[in-house]
This record gives sequence, structure tokens and C-alpha cells, in this order.
Amino acid sequence: MFSRRIASRIGVGLGALALASAPLAASAATAAHVPAKPPATCSNQGCNGKDPQATGCSQTFQARDIRTANIMSHGKKIGWVELRWSPYCGNNWARVVSAVGTANLAATATRADGAMMSASGKGTVVWTPMIFGRDLCVSATGSINGATATTSCG
Repeated sequence: MFSRRIASRIGVGLGALALASAPLAASAATAAHVPAKPPATCSNQGCNGKDPQATGCSQTFQARDIRTANIMSHGKKIGWVELRWSPYCGNNWARVVSAVGTANLAATATRADGAMMSASGKGTVVWTPMIFGRDLCVSATGSINGATATTSCG
């Protein structure tokens, strides 16, 4: 009987200890699982020539279209070219989107000083590597199955 009472008290004590430490353990576990991730892996001239999607520049801090131009073929819109900009990364890139499904695509981002980044492929979307463009004039040219369009300088 004496040993059963001791075992019972030890069990109650361990249970109380487990309950008391549970919130601390849960908050420590939660804090350990929230990684501190930078919004992008590069910025400014360090992004030049890098992929905007792989670096996080296309998602962070509201990357957006600066200029867009429709790509037309035989009087019909077949897609568009976008001049994209990431304020955080300080870089531009060109993106071409096909509205007619899989096509031969090409995109070029050209800076006013003649520097350019290009990409091409078969699919529905293609984008160039980034080109440093903070406070610089950059335009985008896109091609879908040979039909082209160019944005104004942004």
C-alpha cells in the first residue's frame, strides 16, 4: 500500500511538471520552426544576370509590370511582353506570355546604354535574367512565333 501511494504521488508530480512545461516547450518549438528568411538573395548590381524567380525578386516587395505591349499577329493579340521591376532588388527583366498556348518565345531586356539580357524557349512563358536598372532606362522586347513588340523605356 505504501509503495502504491508513493508511485501515485510521483505520477501526479510528473504529470503536473509535464503540464507546466508544455506551453514553454510549444512556444520554443514554434519559434524554432519559423526560419528567418531574407526576402531575396540579392539586391541592386548583385542581381545583374540572375534569375528573378530563383532569387525571390519576382515575389518580394511587390515586383510589378512597369510597361506592357501586346504582341499581335494578323491583327489578333497572341500574347504580350512585360517590362518587370523589383523595387527591393533594383532590377528589371522582360517576360513574354503567350495567349495561344505553347509557342516559340523570346524576350530581351535592353538598357539605354546597350546592355541587354535575353532568353528564349518553347512554352507559354519565358523571362530574361535581371538587368540592373535602378534609375536607368530599360525596355523589353518580346517575340511569339516571330511576331514582336517592344515596350517604351521605363
